[in-house]
Parts: sequence; structure tokens; C-alpha cells
Amino acid sequence: MSAVLSTPKRSRTRAADLYLGFLMVVLLGYTLAGRGFAYIGMPPLFIGEILLLTGLLVMLRTGGIVATLSSLPGTLLAILIVWVLARTIPFLGLYSFDALRDSVIVMYGLFAFIIVVVLYDEPERLRRLVLAYGSFAVLFVSIMPIVYPGYQLLQSQIPIWPRYNVPLISLRPGEVGVHFAGIALFVLLGFRRLGPVQLALLVVGIAMVAAHSRGGTLAIVVPLCIALAMVPRSRQLAPLLMIAAAIVTIAALLNVEIEVSSRKLSVDQIATNLMSIAGSAETAGLDGTKQWRIMWWDKIVNYTVHGDYFWNGKGFGINLADDDGFQVIDEEEAQVLRSPHNAHMTILARSGVPGFLLWVAMLGSWVAFMVRAFLLARRHGDRAWARLFVFLLCYWLSIVINASFDVALEGPMLGIWFWVLFGTGIAAGLIHRTEIEGRTGGRAPP
Repeated sequence: MSAVLSTPKRSRTRAADLYLGFLMVVLLGYTLAGRGFAYIGMPPLFIGEILLLTGLLVMLRTGGIVATLSSLPGTLLAILIVWVLARTIPFLGLYSFDALRDSVIVMYGLFAFIIVVVLYDEPERLRRLVLAYGSFAVLFVSIMPIVYPGYQLLQSQIPIWPRYNVPLISLRPGEVGVHFAGIALFVLLGFRRLGPVQLALLVVGIAMVAAHSRGGTLAIVVPLCIALAMVPRSRQLAPLLMIAAAIVTIAALLNVEIEVSSRKLSVDQIATNLMSIAGSAETAGLDGTKQWRIMWWDKIVNYTVHGDYFWNGKGFGINLADDDGFQVIDEEEAQVLRSPHNAHMTILARSGVPGFLLWVAMLGSWVAFMVRAFLLARRHGDRAWARLFVFLLCYWLSIVINASFDVALEGPMLGIWFWVLFGTGIAAGLIHRTEIEGRTGGRAPP
């Protein structure tokens, strides 16, 4: 891996190296403590905003900003940010902090520009990032199958932030599922080997998410299937499947049921969730929440695509759940909703059809960019690079899937991860192309 990802030395600054370390620490905090970690700091500067501001300073000091716009996804992101600013600034006087909070679904895209500059300035940092993720994978898979059910069982006893009434640890199943998906991808693509015990813990962690969240289940299954289709050879696939089959068989034979919050961790519950995704689960709670989402999304489409909010949307700052008439208490967060359980519908409702089209074009262009990078790497025999592009693509896709069924990109816990992966993908593609041009003495083939 190190030989494949080695690249010519470039100028490096201590500030960029320190920032990369700071970024990794913050991302780790979001994965292990969730929303509880996000409240470190003082409003309006919480840890995510501090990370963003310091990153922008590092980006300006490091230089190379032109590289952020040298790809179509980067250019479209810049245009989308301008559009969102235009739909946020007019509402600052009316909604103040709420307008800024709602806009981060796109404004956190500045992290993508930061990571492109930091990694492209010194490509060795990309290798360090990959190695650091390997260490994170071992840590996460070792402790999260204990931390997550412990959080669900002991929520009332966890200390809270006194000013915000938020537990110091607050984990959502979709967020946990995304990272289990990322680790499974990392392992199956050959970047890190796990022992039998760690593989068993990975299976148990995935099972917990599958029993708790339909969106989280899709966010795991779909990216793994795509990755295995793109890179079918995996030395750890057979051991993982054998361990999974053994655990499921034993759990079914012993009729194991573990009460975790409002759901039971059991084979039957997992099967029920899978059935509810495909159609009707004949369960009032599951079908009811699905119908509630569909009704809200239909209303958003009606007042934007077919209504008065076609061009501008309702803007950033207004509570969409209140204004649209779909307000409920979010059981996971124990607070009122602000946005629909779908990031794409949030963009449509707040920024109108033009903003939505920019959003879709940006997502599609990034996918095309990554697939093209994968094909280029495979054509040149750069297997590690090819696997890296598949990992980044499918990990990012896992977040997109989860954000299609939950309020995910609207907060820093997955929002920052989403944009960091977005920027890392662009940087990796640019670095790899530069490496090929260096080897061939000219332009890389299209």
C-alpha cells in the first residue's frame, strides 16, 4: 500500500499536519460520542465550527486553493454554496442562529475544500489518513458493540450537558451503522485484517444496527454489495460470512432476544425490518413512520416542484416540521424536529428546485469522478488505488443512503464525515492522476 500511494514530496507546513491530526481526533469524537461530543464549545462556536474555522485558516496559509475547483464536483459545490448563502443571509435577521444551523447541510462542504488543499499539498498525508483509519477500525469494532447497547440501556443515567440537556454520549443507529459499513468495506477491500473475535464483533455490531434501523441496514448492505461487485476478490469475505452464519444460526436456535431501547435485538426483529424495507412489515410502528415520511415528502414536492416555492424554497432558518404541519418529538434525540428525514428533501424545501438540481448534479458528478478514477487505476494496474476509490465511494454512499431516511447531514456527526470523504475522494483522484502523469511523462489518458 505504501509503495502504491507514495508520491513526490511537496511543500508541507506544520499547520496542515497539526490540522490533519485535529481533524482525525474530532471525527473520532463524533463516532464514539455522537451528538454529545458536538456540544463541546460555546455557541455559536462548537467543536465543529472551531474545526471549520481553523481549517479555513490552514487552507489560506497552505495555498493551492485552485486545486479545489479543478474538478467538476468541486466547481458545482462552490456554486451550490453560493446559492445556499443567498437563501440563508436574508433570514439571518428573522431566525439568527437557526438559519446558520440549517445551512450547514451544505456549508459544511467547506470541509471538502479544506481536505483537498491539505492532502494535495502533501500527498503523503493521504497515506497517513488511510493508516489512521485502520487503527480507528480496530478501536471502533472492539468497543462499539459494547458502548452502543450500553448507551441504549443506560440513557437516563448518562450525565448531560447542563445548558443543553443533551447526554454526553448520544448515538443514533444510522450513524453507528455507517461506520460499521465503512469498517466492513475497509476489511473486505484488504486494507486491514481482523481476527476471528473482531470479525464476530463486527457482525454483532451490524446486527444491532439492523435490528434498530431500516435506513442503517440499507446503509450497510447496499455499499457492501456494490464494493464486492467492483472488487469481487476478498480474502476476508469467506471468514466473515462463516462467522455471520454461525452467529445468526445460534441466535435463531436459542431464540436470543435482547431488549435494546424500544426494539429487541433478535433474528425476528432483523427480518421484520428487512420486510418493512421491501414492503409492508405488518407492524404499525414501522409502517406508520414510513407513511409519515412519504406524506411529508409529497407535500414538499407539491409546494416546490408544483407550487409557489419552485425557485427559492422556504429558505434556511424556518422550522420545516412546524411550517409543513409534521411536527413530532424525535425519539432518538428527544427534541422537536426541524427538517424532514431526508437530506434531499431538505435541500429541495429550503433552496427550491434550482438548489435541488445543483445538489443532484454535484452528487452525480462526484460519483462519476470516483468511478472514472477507479477505472483509470485499474487500467494502469494500480490495485491499491482502485480499492481506495471503491472504499471512499461506498463509504460516502453509505452516508447518502442513511441521510435519505434520517436527519443526518443536517448535523456535524455525519455531515462533517460526509464532506471529508467527498474532499478526500477529489484529492485522491487528483493525486493519482498526477502520479500517472509523472510515470508516463505526459497527460494521463481519459
